[in-house]
Amino acid sequence: MVKIVTYNVNGLRPRVSQHGSLRRLLDALDADIICFQETKLSRQDLSGDVVMAEGYEAFISCNRSSKGRGAYSGVATFCRVTSAFSSQEVALPMAAEEGFTGLQDTAKNSKTIGDFVLEMPMEEEGLGEITREELFRVDNEGRSIITDHGHFVLFNIYGPAVEEDNKERVRFKLLFYKILQKRWEHLLSLGKRIFVVGDLNIAPSSIDRCDAPPGFEKQMFREWLRSMLREHGGPFFDAFRSKHPERIGAYTCFNQAIGAEEYNYGSRIDHILISGACFHRSSYLEDHSIFFCHVEDCDIMDHFRRGNSENMPKWKGGRSSRLEGSDHIPVYITLNEIPVLPVHNTPSSAARYLPEIRGRQQSIVSFLSKRKIHEHEDAMNLNMPIDGENESSCNNSVESKCTSKEELSAALNEFSKSGNFQSMMCKRRNLDQLVNEGSSSNSQNSNSTLLSPQSRKASFSCSKSLSNKKTKRNLSSQPTIKSFFQQSESKTRDCNINSLVSSVCTVHGVDELRDAKDDSLSENIQCTISAAEDQSNSSMPCLLPTDKCNAATSEWQRIHQRMKMTLPLCKGHREPCIPRSVKKGSNIGRLFYVCARAQGPASNPEANCGHFQWAAVKSKEKRQ
Repeated sequence: MVKIVTYNVNGLRPRVSQHGSLRRLLDALDADIICFQETKLSRQDLSGDVVMAEGYEAFISCNRSSKGRGAYSGVATFCRVTSAFSSQEVALPMAAEEGFTGLQDTAKNSKTIGDFVLEMPMEEEGLGEITREELFRVDNEGRSIITDHGHFVLFNIYGPAVEEDNKERVRFKLLFYKILQKRWEHLLSLGKRIFVVGDLNIAPSSIDRCDAPPGFEKQMFREWLRSMLREHGGPFFDAFRSKHPERIGAYTCFNQAIGAEEYNYGSRIDHILISGACFHRSSYLEDHSIFFCHVEDCDIMDHFRRGNSENMPKWKGGRSSRLEGSDHIPVYITLNEIPVLPVHNTPSSAARYLPEIRGRQQSIVSFLSKRKIHEHEDAMNLNMPIDGENESSCNNSVESKCTSKEELSAALNEFSKSGNFQSMMCKRRNLDQLVNEGSSSNSQNSNSTLLSPQSRKASFSCSKSLSNKKTKRNLSSQPTIKSFFQQSESKTRDCNINSLVSSVCTVHGVDELRDAKDDSLSENIQCTISAAEDQSNSSMPCLLPTDKCNAATSEWQRIHQRMKMTLPLCKGHREPCIPRSVKKGSNIGRLFYVCARAQGPASNPEANCGHFQWAAVKSKEKRQ
């Protein structure tokens, strides 16, 4: 038995992170051939953790477009095998090809699957003359991988999603499917069996869309897809709809922006299409096709839809925590009685042979990225030394004196009178000297000790003014909102130095203020007093109040409460609406109000009631 799964992952790295590793993600889908769409990987981003997993061979296509959109689209086919060489498994392809126009492989002087060649120049109805550059753009967005599994040819497709008013992208989508159709027809004329899986971004019929509007099926691309199906005279079976012709509410994609998954308000745009003869000799019978004879089941993997959907609060104009998983649901098909193949090896186009994976090629971007990482590490070493480096000394006058409580107090008094706090700044070059002196001191007098951890932290805090300057030079990171509300580190030096005479004042570093399981900073920064003769846990607050942060929080709460009081109520549920603004068009920027509930079928009274109301606009006369 052979199982094939198609899944729009909406970013492969987030899915790998969600499951812990690529291997766990693939094993969770439990299929022989797994086809991912919208991987959002570029060739520069490729690494073994997202394309290589033990027991799987990968074939990928990445976006090569130069429009500046970054990493988007992208497809990947993973084949589960017991051996990458001298294998007879159907899952391991005999050949693989990136794109479907044939131009990519022609440019590499390699053969295409089925020896497909487009004759240029060419014209197509509704498109006019098609240039070679347009055909290259079809393949350059990383939307197709073809793998030849001997008994069938598998197309992993990620179809373009376009808006009807974008004429350029509508032309691109039409060209995409017209050329794809030519490739299918060529292979079928050779007697090949074809499987097409992926996110086509087309819901063929009204039954495949929740609350489909009038005229839904008359859209150009829906008409094209239906023309490819057997019931409309085409060569393909829609495997899911052929197995479940009357099932309603079967959707594979949900809009997260409107909480569509709350009430199953989706569409079925992820498909498995299949065409070709069966493996039986009696091919003269009409019912003898690969679908009727070898497809055991095809269904939507509803249980795989979300990773943290249980106990999730209701969608009220948004959620405080984002749902794990993609906005799509995987679809699978199982085939039986598929013969084994002749002995063959992994094709040379597999991910294991890519220069980015094997390490033969290094891009300028990766080189500069590594350099930035090293600079960051150097800055961190200077500013926040590790435990082994916390033994760095203060200046020489303190090194020789700070061996007992009395001498430490005297030294601190001396420095507090002179105001020479810079001499207390830690210097890396004195590390070895302090360690050597400390070791010799311990060997001569066991009662004499080096600076305590608390005093080392105090000396570390005194050096922050110098090290922060280096940090700003080395790290060009953007400050966060949280940093705006934090107190200036210069205020940490406002702690009364006289308290150091009788005790050691320790200002905790950033890492110490973080909880072990929480990245947020603690609300109060305190100076912990550790008396030399008394190890009590008494503490006194340092001069670092959080009034500014508390005031900002209170102000936001006040604004939020005031907005709630002024928001209109929706007509269906008499609940406060949520404000939205127009993103484009003649009313761009204008405010309006809508029902806060998640979108759902019109028949469901618990779903969004459809309330819409423009916000009042003050006239210029009233404002004056």
